[in-house]
Amino acid sequence: MPTDQFDYPAAIEYLYDQINYERTADSKPYAFRLRRMRDLLEMLALGGTAGDDLPVVHIAGTKGKGSTATMVAAMLAASGIRTGLYTSPHLVDLEERFVVDGQCASKPEVASLVTAVRDAAQCLTACDAGPPTFFELTTAVALLHFKRRDCQAVVLEVGLGGRLDSTNVCVPAVTAITSIGLDHQHILGNSLGEIAFQKAGIIKPNVPVVSGLSNGEAAEVIDRVAHERNAPLLKIGTDFDFSAEPLSDAWGSRFDLISKHASVRDRVGWHLPLDGAHQGRNAAIACTIMDLLQNSGTATSLDAQALGLAAVKCIGRIERFPMSDGGEVILDTSHNIDSISALCDCLDRRAAGRTVTIIFGTSRDKDHIPMLRRLCETADRLILTRYHGNPRYRETAELMAALPAGQTATIQEHPETALAIARQNASPPKDHLIVVCGSFFLAAEVRPLLATA
Repeated sequence: MPTDQFDYPAAIEYLYDQINYERTADSKPYAFRLRRMRDLLEMLALGGTAGDDLPVVHIAGTKGKGSTATMVAAMLAASGIRTGLYTSPHLVDLEERFVVDGQCASKPEVASLVTAVRDAAQCLTACDAGPPTFFELTTAVALLHFKRRDCQAVVLEVGLGGRLDSTNVCVPAVTAITSIGLDHQHILGNSLGEIAFQKAGIIKPNVPVVSGLSNGEAAEVIDRVAHERNAPLLKIGTDFDFSAEPLSDAWGSRFDLISKHASVRDRVGWHLPLDGAHQGRNAAIACTIMDLLQNSGTATSLDAQALGLAAVKCIGRIERFPMSDGGEVILDTSHNIDSISALCDCLDRRAAGRTVTIIFGTSRDKDHIPMLRRLCETADRLILTRYHGNPRYRETAELMAALPAGQTATIQEHPETALAIARQNASPPKDHLIVVCGSFFLAAEVRPLLATA
């Protein structure tokens, strides 16, 4: 077994080398299997599963799962429970995926963790199990980190789908499915029902599940799978509901959770620092998860939960950056029609009387036409761009050609230039709002520019 230790750059290089391997033909037989993930955890003395000895919350969904996971983790941590949070993808640094009580893993920790996971993975390869995928490796890093940091609870966000996602080796105390929409159809299926079936794969026998779907084809699939697995199901609109009224003097909402079930407690007048009705929906799911955890023995007070929710931060989710010139930039990772619509609904409420400039770039595998159509309804000015750190970008000429009839836009191939031009044209800055959206990759390239502006 190797004994040499990675430093941080070498650890990152090792992980990303696995992505290059996955793009080769030889890697295809190894995709989307849980056995290798279990074997990897066994090699790391983690038991082959996560959750046997501590409560795990497992969250899937087309949109909202990352925000919901972050809210649950914040409320648990505020309750004095040392909580590990695993989310993906990261925006700037890999260690954003591995969080304990709101703090990312340090670079030395990441180097040590990746070294241990590398050694275990190479043993698997030697035993003909095949090399783990990038996401399997990072999932193992997360679970090992949480063990080393003596976490008392873990919140896992599904990476893709659910049924065959590497996080699905966990033994959860509660599962949740926040939403179902058309995304990643080339992997998950072309209908809402097919996609719902993949995400419903996280539902475990006799384990309670919270659903953000109230009706329709996808909801029927969730209902059926929960019934087949005897999993108690709490649904939005049926067992709980919410209101999220925008604050008049600041971004954020006044949040209420309305109980319609004996297992759910009311919340009245809580502060939610995240804007948009969709975040109110996520908060309702998160609070219901907390009540189900309470019922399974993880006790938390409503006062602690309220403090945790009031302090929650979600990087790249309608994230606001005040500029030194008095202007403001909003960064959002929305990358499908559902999340773009939620963003635009928020902007329509918040940007009244201000000129809205939207900088948009997206990936080839995303349905850009409906996104552009919705953005054009909100934007006063539209700048089309692309990211440069990943080959999956959609060409700006394709975006221009897909604009609705009569709509205009400008092209700037570099996000930094697009942002600079948008700021130059925002005069006076306080009367303008600049929004960057369309892709995690685009957000990753722009966020460092905003953090220092």
